[in-house]
Amino acid sequence: MRNLVTRTFSGIVFVVIIIGSIVSGIHVLLSVFLIITILALLEYTKFTTDTFHDKSSKLTFLISGIILYTIVALVHLTYISIFWLTSILPILTIPVITILLSNHKNPIASISKMVFGLIYIALPFSLLISFYKFNSVFNEFPELIIGFFVILWFNDVFAYIVGSLIGKTKLFKKISPKKTWEGTIGGIVLSILAAYVLSLFFSSIDLTDWLVIGFLISIFATLGDLVESMFKRHANLKDSGNIMPGHGGVLDRLDGLLLAAPIVYVYMNLVS
Repeated sequence: MRNLVTRTFSGIVFVVIIIGSIVSGIHVLLSVFLIITILALLEYTKFTTDTFHDKSSKLTFLISGIILYTIVALVHLTYISIFWLTSILPILTIPVITILLSNHKNPIASISKMVFGLIYIALPFSLLISFYKFNSVFNEFPELIIGFFVILWFNDVFAYIVGSLIGKTKLFKKISPKKTWEGTIGGIVLSILAAYVLSLFFSSIDLTDWLVIGFLISIFATLGDLVESMFKRHANLKDSGNIMPGHGGVLDRLDGLLLAAPIVYVYMNLVS
């Protein structure tokens, strides 16, 4: 019971921080997401201790992630020219050079893990900033990004509730023993329902697009959860961190976002 209370309180605080930063303006959100990105990057280094066994590797990875996040986010806010996106490839070569100059037993694997980590974490958070542009001007009410998080949380919460109540058929037992098909389907249904309700109040996006967004988030958030569970199992970790009592780390709470945000970004650009 105490764990449930702790988990609920921690979750509420997190929701308040995210929603509060969104409605406070793009610059506040940009800063908050930068902090979350940094925390997530640090947690990722725990998954691959063979790659990040020294301070120089961790520092290089962290700085590269911060630069990648900042450039992509600022380009989408039109604060800097789209030309700056050409710097992404050089940024991704920074870890390569670091690994080549360091003493790593398996340099190819280490390079792959570092480059993947940058794309896996820094890019999704920076793409979320672009969700503001799907309103006609930046200072309008940011319907898409708020809707994104509402659907993401509905999927997470109701997949857990339905799975706890009637879940029997394991989804991927070897990766996530507690996740069930019943919970997953429950999360999908409630995500689509949440998307429908959002369409009644957030009119900048039509009903069809909201329903597609709800479906995409529910599917790819579940995949994101499984991917992070796979990383933790490989690293023999229960949680990615302990910054959120009852939840674990930032990656434990936002693992679904990392795959859902890019796919929603692609979809919105296709239909806009």
